[in-house]
Amino acid sequence: MGCCFIMPSINSLNRMFCFLVLLFMSLVLASCSAVKMPMVPDEVKAQHPSNMPNPVVTNFNEACACMDDLMLINKVAPIYIASDGLLNYTSSRSISSGGKEMLITALSRMAVRSKGVKFVAYGSDIQNIVNLNGAHPDNKSFYVPDYFIRGGVTQHIKNIWSGQEGDGTSVSIDNGDLINHNTFYSIIGAEDVSGSNSNSASYGTVTLDMSAGFVSNLQIIPGASSANTLAMSGGASNSRSIDLTLGDLGYSYHLSNHRTLDFNQAFRSLIQVGAIEIIGKIQGVPYWRCLANAGTVEAKNEQLRRQFVELHKTDSQSIVRFAQKALRDLHYYDGEINGNLDLLTREGLQKYQQHMGLMASGILGYDTFRMMNIFTPARDTAYVPWWENHTLIPSPVTAGKEGKNAAAKAK
Repeated sequence: MGCCFIMPSINSLNRMFCFLVLLFMSLVLASCSAVKMPMVPDEVKAQHPSNMPNPVVTNFNEACACMDDLMLINKVAPIYIASDGLLNYTSSRSISSGGKEMLITALSRMAVRSKGVKFVAYGSDIQNIVNLNGAHPDNKSFYVPDYFIRGGVTQHIKNIWSGQEGDGTSVSIDNGDLINHNTFYSIIGAEDVSGSNSNSASYGTVTLDMSAGFVSNLQIIPGASSANTLAMSGGASNSRSIDLTLGDLGYSYHLSNHRTLDFNQAFRSLIQVGAIEIIGKIQGVPYWRCLANAGTVEAKNEQLRRQFVELHKTDSQSIVRFAQKALRDLHYYDGEINGNLDLLTREGLQKYQQHMGLMASGILGYDTFRMMNIFTPARDTAYVPWWENHTLIPSPVTAGKEGKNAAAKAK
């Protein structure tokens, strides 16, 4: 390590830097008798716990539950649906072939209370449903579905964008000696230290097309379709390296982290959105109330939190009154709007919380307050104004008309 102080070609500042770097590397070598196994980051383990079943959560799980409440308060008659499956029509092999199962799960979430949609789980050929109905041994209880859903992934760009940024530095301690071997040259005795840092990320998209048709004539219903694209980060990586050469001694250290995100999460979200849109059009209900804020919650979350804290300080009863109004609109509560968090109100809260995937505590905390303002199936405006324009996305007027016309034709 004293080599840094006998080199006349480097100044005193470089000598000090060189000494510190070599001291650090010596400590690293002395303290690490063996390379340690990389540890999984805490945030990854929190999202994917080891040896524990983990429920699948997307930004649209609550939107499906909202759709269930929406059909309940609109007193819709149930519709029967079958599906060929939602296939992957792209060249990408990373998209799941389980689209039909994801669709069944989404439709099931939308029918817990309302029973507004019933899925007929039959074979892949819908025509067989019609052909085999007459031969069914218990054809009185067998119901030919009114509609079928078809579709699939039509576009998948895994890396619509990717980028990398990094930096590095190196310090030459001793340039070494150039040796002439007649046919080639070599350098011996070179001493240097270098390090680098690199970050990279990617961004991609998935597009899903879905449509509904009549089983009776196998015709697609005009307007009863959904085509959406969802973008998400494909992954991110970070790498760091240090290289040290002291004569014949060399040391290299490398650390890298890479996280890949599954585009099937986006696929599932698109299926949920498409199912809500198509069922909403067929049933003629304002489905946009359940989709308006589902994907943009994070940007508005802080505004809503400030509103909750302010109301809790100044007028806590107003929060209870707003909750009682929302619970009554959704048929979880039939008592008075009096601002009292009584037993009947707590029971209504528990039922609502359980349905929306919250802890069924009966306590009117921020998470419940937030959910009631983001998903408002009984109205187009939030119960408590909490962001700039105080309204949800304007409703597409034609969507409801198309759905009602389709349902009328089916009957």
